[in-house]
Amino acid sequence: MHKSDWAPRPQEIESAPNYVIGQIRDALFEKKLKPGDRLPSEMELANLFGVSRGSIRQAMKALESLGVLSIRPGNGTYVNNNMSKNSFNPLAFALLISRPSVKTISDARYALERDIFELLLEKDERVERVLPFLKQNIEERKKLLKSNAPVNELVKNDQDFHLILSRGCENLILQIVYDYIIDAFKQYMTNTASTQTDADGNETIRDHTAIYNALLTRNFNDAQQASRNSM
Repeated sequence: MHKSDWAPRPQEIESAPNYVIGQIRDALFEKKLKPGDRLPSEMELANLFGVSRGSIRQAMKALESLGVLSIRPGNGTYVNNNMSKNSFNPLAFALLISRPSVKTISDARYALERDIFELLLEKDERVERVLPFLKQNIEERKKLLKSNAPVNELVKNDQDFHLILSRGCENLILQIVYDYIIDAFKQYMTNTASTQTDADGNETIRDHTAIYNALLTRNFNDAQQASRNSM
């Protein structure tokens, strides 16, 4: 992207770094900036937005922590093509700060899972693609439980099961929102994992197996019920 393509809006009463972040956000919405684009230099952005280079630097660092940009020393700053797993998760923190009830967050998760199941079942190839990974995940959990694996490994296994579902639905927006919800659900998954030790009677294995079987038989109603039971 060239700076001549950018017509910054007037600065409102806000901090300079936040103003710059807003400009980057607007440019992404308006497709003046696209994934893979290299941003103008720090000096050029400072002149363009009428702020100090320090403010530009703060904004770039903030956007890098959010996973929006990558700063490559000696090369420049680029818009990322996808979100890094190490990116700061703003929605998860917003959920924690707003302190929604367990029912509220569970209802949101359930609604998203219904949409994911619907999208998966729209195309048989989507289901066939995720089934082996779901089965492998369930078998891995059984092994973890029998080996008395630490809680954090059980939680990761639980989250991975749901990430397989979200990636399989092939809807990036739904995937991002759902992944944030699952991230915010980590506390509850930790509580569950710390109390379930029997691989044969494990509730998470029961629920995940029910979801797997519902997808295997292409039964949307059974998938919904399995999701509801897991809450």
